[in-house]
Amino acid sequence: MLEKKKLAPFFKEKLDGKLSENYIDLHIHTTASDGFIKPQLIKKLFANTSHLISVTDHNAIKSNIQLAEESNLNIIPGIEVGCSDGFELLIYFRTQRELKDFYKKYVKPFKMDYDITRTKQNHEHFLKHAAKYNSFISIPHITGIAQKNYLRNKDYIEEIIQTVDAIETYNHSMPQKRNKKAKKTRKQNQKYATFGSDAHIKQSLISFYEGQEKKFFNTTPLKTILHNLYSIIPLISKRIEYIFQTN
Repeated sequence: MLEKKKLAPFFKEKLDGKLSENYIDLHIHTTASDGFIKPQLIKKLFANTSHLISVTDHNAIKSNIQLAEESNLNIIPGIEVGCSDGFELLIYFRTQRELKDFYKKYVKPFKMDYDITRTKQNHEHFLKHAAKYNSFISIPHITGIAQKNYLRNKDYIEEIIQTVDAIETYNHSMPQKRNKKAKKTRKQNQKYATFGSDAHIKQSLISFYEGQEKKFFNTTPLKTILHNLYSIIPLISKRIEYIFQTN
């Protein structure tokens, strides 16, 4: 289940109506980075729904800005920054102006030519400069698969946990067992919670949306594996395309 009651005031004050009545997704990827979700789909999906969302593309802000400027969506300015060693941070801002300034100064100049999800800077760079803004930082998929299992393979993770505001305790691309471990870690460290679809394709976004409508999520290990296998081929093709575009 989503820990809506553990959302920070940073997000709650932006809600339209009651917390329980809002669809909330704070981790969405679009065609601006390695996703296949077009901004037009997001507009259509949430047009008549009480919601709070954030498009957090990898080292990109084009779709977030476009949706904020061209729609009436309740959207948080956000970005998922990738560090040189593969670690990632979700950073949210109060205004689009802050997001644009942060991206222009501290993300864009350090983007890699061959990896859409990483930059040439480490976590210290992003934590230091995000602190200059009225930002809110969460660690995504802290118990993820392979390199994204930060609890297991990042020896500095405990230090970062103490620095950030929140931990993502539900990621729709992961089995419940791993999300429960993330939730336990949040509780132990008394942090706020964030959660989201981490959707890169239309099916993931809609699945997460429908799950909130039903008030439950049936993310069994097998279902998650099959879903991720369905997603991985287009994601690989998108990243290969990025390499050729930047070289």
